[in-house]
Amino acid sequence: MRVDRILDDLNPDQRRAVLHGEGPLMVLAGAGSGKTRVITRRIARLLRDGVPPWSVLALTFTNKAADEMRRRVQDLGGDTVAVATFHSACARFLRQDAERLDYPRGFTIYDTYDRDQCLRMVAEEHGLDLQRVRPADLGRAISRLKNVRVRPAEFRPGHGELDRCVSLVYGPYEARMRRQGAMDFDDLLLNFLDLLEQHPEAAQAYQQRFRWVLVDEFQDTNLVQYQLLRQLCREHQNLCVVGDPDQSIYRFRGAEVRNMLEFQRDFPGTAVVRLETNYRSTPQIVHAAEAVIANNHMRLEKALHTENEPGEPIAVLRAPSPDAEAAAVAAGVRERLQDGASPADVAVFYRTHFLSRAVEEAFRGEGIPYVVVGGVSFFERREIKDLLAYLRAAVNPLDDVSFERILNVPARGFGKAALARLREAANQRACSLLEAVRDPEVRALLAGKARRGAESLASLYEELFTEVAHGAATSLGLVLERTGYREYACGLGDPEDVARSENIDELLTHATNYDAEHAGEGLPGYLQRVSLVTAEEEQGEPKGPRVSLMTVHAAKGLEFDHVYVVGMEEDLFPHSRAAGSDEDLEEERRLLYVAITRARRSVQLSHAAYRTVGGSIRHALPSPFLKELPAEVVARHGAADLRIESQDAEWEGSQETPDLECGARVRHPVYGEGVVLDVSGAGIRTRARIRFRDGAERTVLLDYVRLQILPPRGATW
Repeated sequence: MRVDRILDDLNPDQRRAVLHGEGPLMVLAGAGSGKTRVITRRIARLLRDGVPPWSVLALTFTNKAADEMRRRVQDLGGDTVAVATFHSACARFLRQDAERLDYPRGFTIYDTYDRDQCLRMVAEEHGLDLQRVRPADLGRAISRLKNVRVRPAEFRPGHGELDRCVSLVYGPYEARMRRQGAMDFDDLLLNFLDLLEQHPEAAQAYQQRFRWVLVDEFQDTNLVQYQLLRQLCREHQNLCVVGDPDQSIYRFRGAEVRNMLEFQRDFPGTAVVRLETNYRSTPQIVHAAEAVIANNHMRLEKALHTENEPGEPIAVLRAPSPDAEAAAVAAGVRERLQDGASPADVAVFYRTHFLSRAVEEAFRGEGIPYVVVGGVSFFERREIKDLLAYLRAAVNPLDDVSFERILNVPARGFGKAALARLREAANQRACSLLEAVRDPEVRALLAGKARRGAESLASLYEELFTEVAHGAATSLGLVLERTGYREYACGLGDPEDVARSENIDELLTHATNYDAEHAGEGLPGYLQRVSLVTAEEEQGEPKGPRVSLMTVHAAKGLEFDHVYVVGMEEDLFPHSRAAGSDEDLEEERRLLYVAITRARRSVQLSHAAYRTVGGSIRHALPSPFLKELPAEVVARHGAADLRIESQDAEWEGSQETPDLECGARVRHPVYGEGVVLDVSGAGIRTRARIRFRDGAERTVLLDYVRLQILPPRGATW
């Protein structure tokens, strides 16, 4: 019996997609349903049936995916076809036709770094403060505009600082790029689309050449990419798109789930094939994922199922605190590894980067090898390194490396000339830069803004020197209050503002917890602890397989035996940014769907009962998505060794609860002095509502915050 390598091992739905003839085809490929197999087999089948290789164009989003598709087609006996990313395909086409758009055929392609350097030049010409608005932020904002095809003349800025700066540089940046004969990555798509729309003879040549167009991960296409496809396939309509709207999670990059939802409207007569057999996961995992995503409205119906053997229930773990949650995850991972699992088959996902801090520390404590995928470890993030540099200079005024890092962050007028003058004065006096700034005679040598900046730094460090012994959180709070660093780092109006603010809050939380657990060690002890952590990270990557730590976005396209998702709480997952929009909330639900379906054998979703934000402890509500999980496949746990026994369990605190009364004056390690407005609860749940000097009222759990009771004074706030 003759073996057909292309068709024999396909299920009926996969076979139907592979054998589809002419006309538009949409393959709804559920998670783990073999979509790459379908698209590559379809290409091989077309070639076997006599379609010329040069008439096939397959598009995807990464070079790795393109290489894999090309290899699979060749392994099936197919000839070499054009398999490329959208950007590389457009670059290749523009090499032939760029002169039609008044670009040189040998135009330069600027990568992200080159783009940002060009924007730096333009911004400096327009007098922008590059300490306030970074070229990379301008570049990302302009990229988002290009993804939705907004040209400089069409841009209507909002009220934010970033929008104002973009409105100043977008047009000049485009003009400079054209003068330099250069295109950035977004220009490759836009300019090829312009070519197809403005030059009918060129469009017709491409339409006649590529009679068969196939697109993988179609749910990730943006507006420009979709319009490109419509132009390329205008005559023949032989467009095959493969994807899953339930896995559309890149809206922040311009991806439009509507491209898939409206495909049948834009391509009448579309044949729809649903791939609904999951080959990856256990029935419990598939059932849980389907139950969650069924709550979305912006989707195309499909019913994912699997014939795999039953496995473990979905574990939902409630821990008392983020550190306890991380400890429970580390203990669970350690048990998996002891049972024979490879670290490479285990992953921990989180919705936002700051959640990695507790997991990283717990893994180091357990000796579990790990790697942070698609990002940098917590203490290597820019905003964290900046703030730690402020603190290091307070402990060691001779540390010129740390002090020079923050001298002009935020901007204090220390350009090249002022910095050179300060260095010269420090060399003449054989002192450090910070000591020079504290010297009134040196400050008198500086002019204008640099002098005022030096005076503010000198004043800050006079205060910091007196706070060093009081603790890390107090010192860090003082830096944030006096420098306006949070506003500097998080007030740009770009998508990373919230992440940077969350990271700063997590650093403040980390410092507060350290002070509570290591009373008397102060800021020097804290910085020693952090330095040891970063030193471990700088020793190089551990050899052998490692557990992967990553955001859910970075997990797309991957799969692991065992998946842990931490931070399953209201305002974290779904993120607080999704609160006011049904569309955003549905994307958050798609993120959870992606997270769950990465797992082959087990999934654990965990949340903390309380979470410290910026040094203030708050009750953390479980994610509403947890209620959408079907009870029959879920096992809800509290970790007994962490003193969790039920949904309403309590846990032991770390210090004695102070005896407070209404009207008492107290000092908080971060927020300073305040007056107690009321006290409620009992035992470890005792909490106090306090009005602080800044006018804000905050509620704190007394068992977890070290309050100093001050002697009575007549004033209240």
